[in-house]
Amino acid sequence: MATVDSSPGGVGSPGSVFDSAAYHRARTVVLAVLSVAVIGVLLAWPAITDYYSYNASYYNGIVASAAISAILTISLNLSMGYGGMLSMLHSGLQLAGGYATGYLVVKLSGSWLLGIAASVAVGTVVAMLVLLVSLRATYLYFGMITLAANLIVIEVGREWESVTGGIVGVSGIAPKLGDEFMSKQAFYYVVLACLAVAYILQRNLVRSGVGRASMAVRESSDTASAMGISPARAKLLLFGVCGGTAGLSGALYALQLGFINPDVGLLDNGIIFFVGLFLGGISTLIGPLIGVGLIAVLVELIKDQARYTTLVLGVLLLVAMMVIPRGVVGTWKASRMGRDRLAEADDETLPDEVPDVVPEVRDVPDGVAALEGSGIVKHFGGVHALDGVDVRIMPGTVHGIIGPNGSGKSTLVSCLTRYHQIDAGQVRIFGEEAPHAAHRVAHAGVTRVFQVPHLFERVSVLDNVLTGMRTRETYSWFGALVRSPSYRRQDRTEREEARELLAFAGLASRADWLASSLSHGQKRLLEVVRAVASRPKVLILDEPATGLTSDELDALGRLCRVLRERGLAVVLIEHNVDFVMGLCDELTVLESGKVIERGTPEKVRNSAAVLEAYLGRPDLVEEAS
Repeated sequence: MATVDSSPGGVGSPGSVFDSAAYHRARTVVLAVLSVAVIGVLLAWPAITDYYSYNASYYNGIVASAAISAILTISLNLSMGYGGMLSMLHSGLQLAGGYATGYLVVKLSGSWLLGIAASVAVGTVVAMLVLLVSLRATYLYFGMITLAANLIVIEVGREWESVTGGIVGVSGIAPKLGDEFMSKQAFYYVVLACLAVAYILQRNLVRSGVGRASMAVRESSDTASAMGISPARAKLLLFGVCGGTAGLSGALYALQLGFINPDVGLLDNGIIFFVGLFLGGISTLIGPLIGVGLIAVLVELIKDQARYTTLVLGVLLLVAMMVIPRGVVGTWKASRMGRDRLAEADDETLPDEVPDVVPEVRDVPDGVAALEGSGIVKHFGGVHALDGVDVRIMPGTVHGIIGPNGSGKSTLVSCLTRYHQIDAGQVRIFGEEAPHAAHRVAHAGVTRVFQVPHLFERVSVLDNVLTGMRTRETYSWFGALVRSPSYRRQDRTEREEARELLAFAGLASRADWLASSLSHGQKRLLEVVRAVASRPKVLILDEPATGLTSDELDALGRLCRVLRERGLAVVLIEHNVDFVMGLCDELTVLESGKVIERGTPEKVRNSAAVLEAYLGRPDLVEEAS
């Protein structure tokens, strides 16, 4: 997913003064040259320090330490920036990883490579266990739970002396090549290689369907569920990757310093990672590296006043949050000079032909409802929101659900899609009982668009549509991490299909824009396109016409008709009666949680019960009769 302050896709706002092809080509060249120069300096650093300094190992160690810190900060960025999970556990995860390597290398006389593998495994397991006991916790409470878990890891380190060495810790942790100890210079390159791997895995994950799913949960777990994404699974997977990365940093920390003890897990040490993350730019790929690099330089400059380091870092964090809340990278990307060049929006002509990527539903047995609710009852305390509602929606139809405010329309939809657990009744999808979890209902073919816009506004229009395709993706999370051939083929196909869908809705020229830069009507259309991208059999639209212009209404109506022709069941919950009457094949009218009329638009239009419910005037009802 691409955001204004992150790099997957690289998008910004249209119409910048600097928005010219020549400028952006020059900027790309400059950034490429700078990147190559930095990589060259890092690779040549041991030779540079050996030539210019009498204490080369000291300066090599500074860079290696910064690289290890950057790996942990990448893990923190994945958790907080891309997953929306406030983690106070990361210094504890680093400690756990360090213990795993220390125990295997020193007490079991094992290989340091096995020690690194063990640290990754331990970090992953600890992170997933903590996540499992806090799945329902909100952002702040999750932070408190991870803080408690961090303290537990430290206390286990102090008390489990047979494994951790207690307060003293484990010493003598050193990597070997054969029978010889590895040189500091060789280990420096091992750390750089691990940093490169961590950065590439972060980039690959964020730009894949796995990363888009995690960011969808970050933005709105309800919307993610509506697209078939399991919030619990997405969080567990991402936090597990974070734990493994943090464990890797712990292994490298122990191998570099030769020891590990409980003090490594203290939050005093963790402040470096938080300051580096927010200074560089949270939710950016390169931000954590730049932030930690700046911190390393600062700490080196004030080393003679080391007792003030925590104070200086605290003040720096406060100033950064006040002056550049998006961090160095985020602030630059949001500036006119940092924005990527975008195509200008065109007045698009909607294509006459329906693209093949628009879903099609065929081979449905005659008489079987696509979505059916029988005797639905839902009470909220003493409020009878739904009182024995029956609704039957057939394939290949547009079915409207209308009624005055508070009649129970949205509650009915939430019950049909399992966002609310019903008190009584039954929900069936194509004759089968509906699953009891919202994301499983989406997997069964029922996709919902909410009444209040639920776009992922910090990411691009294209990435919104790609997120809707998550349930169709067959590659594994590991395939996404390593960019397997299967992943690359599917990703290429998905992007082509997403652009075709956007073109069909008249949004092709805005594919690389931030979703937040669209008009209200375009946002609503994009939500529908994102839902269609999941290839549903039933599409539920909750008040999609609100705030749309006449042209946008025409585009929405056209899309609904096309979906009907291709065999989908389209459900409209709408207050725009004229729009509904001109589009729907059948209507269900609710009043005070009960069905007062059902049938064709003509029948509903002439119903005395409907006129009374809407107008509340018996005399007008008599006149209409």
